[in-house]
Amino acid sequence: MQKNVLITGASTGIGFAAVKMLQENNFTAIATVRKVADENNLLKTYPGVKILRLDVTDLEEIESLPEKLAQIGVHSLFGVINNAGVALAGPFLHQPFEEVQQTMQINVVAVMKICQILTPIIQPGGRIINISSIAGKTATPFLAVYAASKHAIEGFSDALRKELMLNDIKVIVVGPGTISTPIWQKGFDIIKEKYSHTPFGHSFEIFMKIAMAEVKHAMPVEGVSADLLKALTAKNPKLRYAPIPRKFRNWYLPRLIPARLFDLLTVKVLKLKK
Repeated sequence: MQKNVLITGASTGIGFAAVKMLQENNFTAIATVRKVADENNLLKTYPGVKILRLDVTDLEEIESLPEKLAQIGVHSLFGVINNAGVALAGPFLHQPFEEVQQTMQINVVAVMKICQILTPIIQPGGRIINISSIAGKTATPFLAVYAASKHAIEGFSDALRKELMLNDIKVIVVGPGTISTPIWQKGFDIIKEKYSHTPFGHSFEIFMKIAMAEVKHAMPVEGVSADLLKALTAKNPKLRYAPIPRKFRNWYLPRLIPARLFDLLTVKVLKLKK
């Protein structure tokens, strides 16, 4: 049986690399992008990839996905990888609420809608893989909205995993740490000077410097692809994969330290406490 896997947000980063992984492992990749230029780049790099134009903020477009898939000869899926996402940092009290809505619409609402629309055409034994983040389990100052969206994905996936046992479909979360993709640089470029006039200006500047330093230690995107492959092929995949660079420092240590102490250390570093 042909193993068709649809992945959203395939124009760059994790999604783009995942197309390569899928093709190299005998899956048929169906990639969604928003722009013609991204479509052309994918076709040039990965001949044979099937491409659908999709704006995940448009719920009517998501509803038409089964019809669009049928038009390219795809009537069933083995897997869906919900990868499309956005990350915009900032002090929550000063973030334009349009950014809050945009983040939740792309990172949460679109994922839920895609799962609802595409699950009926996923084969028994198939997989839904939702891309979360280290921010789905922790919360960093100035990433409140992003963390909220990824915590939502964790909870949604946890419940959906149990429900879809009835359909013999596995639901798996992949929660990366800092990965070498354009998502953070895009976000930093947008908000570099945006909040300098607020009471959080100095702390946000410190946060930005720390975040950019962390990017230098980012995991190659292939590290995420390796876990995506395990999630797709393992007979009994983990419920959650965590491809995170410097894992002890970034993943285990914050869990070993009492929460109040970790809060105090965080706000001290960012100079958030008067």
